Amino acid sequence: MLIYLMLAVVVTFTPLLRTVFGTFNTLVHETGHAIVTLLTSGKVYSVSLFSNLEGVAITGYRSWFSGLIIFYSGYTFSTLMAIASFHFIYLENSMMLFYLLVSFALVNLLLWVRNPYGIFWLLLFLLFAFVLELQGLNQIREMFIMLIASILLIQSITTAFTVFILSVMKSKQAGDATELAKLTSIPAFIWGMVFFGQSVLGAYYVFDNYF
Repeated sequence: MLIYLMLAVVVTFTPLLRTVFGTFNTLVHETGHAIVTLLTSGKVYSVSLFSNLEGVAITGYRSWFSGLIIFYSGYTFSTLMAIASFHFIYLENSMMLFYLLVSFALVNLLLWVRNPYGIFWLLLFLLFAFVLELQGLNQIREMFIMLIASILLIQSITTAFTVFILSVMKSKQAGDATELAKLTSIPAFIWGMVFFGQSVLGAYYVFDNYF
């Protein structure tokens, strides 16, 4: 797993690889927003996935509290998903992660994602997953799952760190932290610190329990 984590770090800082593989974390992040929106009786209008690893979930929420947990859910869901990924691997049930990601991709493609890059990336991933299943390439699939789990962990930290820096330097351009600041009057940098702090705690939990 340490080798896969090192590969995930290389992927994170290599432009083309980051675009292809980092979008998994964007998919998880935006799906987190969408799931919480539906759980709070809101409406998901669209989801966009972009090649620069940014994403946008356009949602409608019914109350102040539902808006609060919807905006909070993205980075939190990414951290929880990273933990869950290693939990599945630890239990020798890594296929659960594979099918979960395929389900996220399929639902987003059918219901929400309409921007060109998002559609192309989702189709590419689903085609790749279909070929792995059809050809019974179990070893390659297992290696792929291990790499994606590592990328989700690394990206959960790096993206949270990025939004923390933005919340300090450009508080009006810090995405979810900015929206939470508008809702709560708590400064964006506090929310940025919360996102980054919980991602580090998530990584610590993974290393402490699964390595």
